[in-house]
Amino acid sequence: MQSFKDNEGTTWNIALTLGKVRQLREKLGLDLLDSQHHLQVLNSLTDRLAFVFLLVEEQAKERDVDAEALELRLCGDGIATSASVAFCEELESFFQRFGQQVQARLTRTSIETMERANQRLAELIDSGKVDSMLKDATKEMEAMMLGSDGNGLSN
Repeated sequence: MQSFKDNEGTTWNIALTLGKVRQLREKLGLDLLDSQHHLQVLNSLTDRLAFVFLLVEEQAKERDVDAEALELRLCGDGIATSASVAFCEELESFFQRFGQQVQARLTRTSIETMERANQRLAELIDSGKVDSMLKDATKEMEAMMLGSDGNGLSN
């Protein structure tokens, strides 16, 4: 079982069982044991958070937290990422328990890649490079627009 905290400090637990995977397949149309669906989920934050929502749904009901409120609780610096990583770590553990070592290793690699990407993005933001890149992109877009009559074609 993995857990994460929302922006109010509430801890949510995520647990995957074979029965839960079947239920999630029926609700989302994504089978975590299907290699194509597994890859899709690893590559989509939206899909990972959909699984998180469904995995904590009962806890939310017990706490009288509706879907919209739960979604708002995932907002904030790194909260959605934390929930997503917790889901992936539980998915990795699930695959290990069922002897699916290739899927477990693929999931671990995905987690490590997400963590490195988030670390690199934080470094770029802290260094001011993101602001500089956005300014350069804005200037480039303005230059393109000034040479256009607004329909996307050059004058």
